[in-house]
Amino acid sequence: MAALLPELTLEPSQVSAYVRAVDADRPLLAVAAERPRIPASTIKLVTSIAALDLLGPDHQWHTEVRIDGEVVAGTLEGRLSIKGYGDPFLSTEDYAALIRAVRAKGIRHIAGDLILDNSHLVAPTAGRGDFDGAAQRSYNALPAALSLNRQVTDVHLYHDRARGGVGVYTEPPLSHLDIVNEARVVQAPCRGRYHRLSVRYTEPAPASTGEETIAATPQPDADGSPGGGDPGPLEPQPPADDTQAQQPQTIPLPELPGNGGPQAGSRDLDADARAAQPPRLTITGTFASECPDERIPRLILSPEQHAAAAFDALWREAGGTLSGRVLAASTPAGAELFHSTDSEPLHAVLRRINKWSDNLMARLVFLALGSQHAGPPGSKEKAREALHAWLAERGFRFPELVIDNGSGLSRDSRIAAASLGELLTWAYRQPWMPELMASMAIMGVDGTLAKRMRNEPIAGRAHLKTGTVRDASCIAGYVLGADGRRWVVVVLVNALPGQRLAAWHGHAVHHALLRWFQDGAKLP
Repeated sequence: MAALLPELTLEPSQVSAYVRAVDADRPLLAVAAERPRIPASTIKLVTSIAALDLLGPDHQWHTEVRIDGEVVAGTLEGRLSIKGYGDPFLSTEDYAALIRAVRAKGIRHIAGDLILDNSHLVAPTAGRGDFDGAAQRSYNALPAALSLNRQVTDVHLYHDRARGGVGVYTEPPLSHLDIVNEARVVQAPCRGRYHRLSVRYTEPAPASTGEETIAATPQPDADGSPGGGDPGPLEPQPPADDTQAQQPQTIPLPELPGNGGPQAGSRDLDADARAAQPPRLTITGTFASECPDERIPRLILSPEQHAAAAFDALWREAGGTLSGRVLAASTPAGAELFHSTDSEPLHAVLRRINKWSDNLMARLVFLALGSQHAGPPGSKEKAREALHAWLAERGFRFPELVIDNGSGLSRDSRIAAASLGELLTWAYRQPWMPELMASMAIMGVDGTLAKRMRNEPIAGRAHLKTGTVRDASCIAGYVLGADGRRWVVVVLVNALPGQRLAAWHGHAVHHALLRWFQDGAKLP
């Protein structure tokens, strides 16, 4: 390792390593293991272990539909509320099933308002682009109690052979998004020089409605060029007393050109909102005729707009109509439960979090720790309190630990390799250990490790969580040695001040240590 580091322009002081057999009392190898480091997404293992122990592998979140009016001949004479409780993965299919259930239970027309309730979690005060300026990238989604499809709009592009052009649709379907398709098909093999597509999102100035409007944050263009100026907080600031109700705000859903205008019984928007131009998604570039379908994930609407636009499209698709406003607000007191849907269990959610390093889902699991510990609304502060109380109860002392949001998308988080290694060793002896290990990527097989060391003997023998940000490249998890012994492995590589750490430099350090296991993990 010492011989390798100069070739990577790295110094020994930048690397921490901790290696310990799961049945050993002390580590075999500990290099700078007490030094606090930026862990990047390996901190998701701390969130995962705490959640498995505190919430249990079968923990589920739910999403509720509540009504505060009578249903008469298919018409709800009142308001319908959809309240989120922080489901980390409320898929489009789950949302559509919820909407179909409302229709199947007898509601065809909603005469009152549609309310989207995010009050179970404190709204973040940061913007999506604050971390690295890439506000449209899915990893920058911020937590909201009602997060449909991880807040991501998947733009699907395909070769529409019947029309001889490029076909476009979004998942989830969004009723108030103007799609301008300027892409064209070229007869060519599927290579980068021929297959070059760009997705650009633009948000017009919000209409003046007399009420505060929830507007999506101006986003950078898909090619990385800057978008609009600093929009301020993405969602409204939480009240000083976080027990107060969510303040109602109108979500505009303007009619789209070509949709035939307002239909009988459809949403009755005020004149300014109806006259406003819809947000626009413009697709340009070329689609090589021999390429398969392509999916481009983007964060383009706020969580409320995203859920509202999808509800409108799916509700109308199911034959439903709506004549009230669409509001972001707390569910009215006394509203009756009409329908409820449950999420996947925690152990299934963790597979998405750790194999594919999903930041939003990790943040929502982290916030669930706070909600259970101190009651709603969930917040980062409550989650941190819950985590530190749990560590103390379990007898861990990690004085260097700084946990920001539970996902690793932070340059403020800190942990020592020894602390993470000790936690992993303890977790291996817990009854839910199989669920934890199964949640991690397998070297050379799947997740974020699918393409790493896949032709080497260690492929398939290491379950690891990866972590990469500009300043850190890390791995942590379990490795099956050549002798059949299981090991805890943590390697944290951090940049020096002012240094840019290339991910492959960190990977080379990880791989050198992992190859050591195939040689029997012998010390000099």
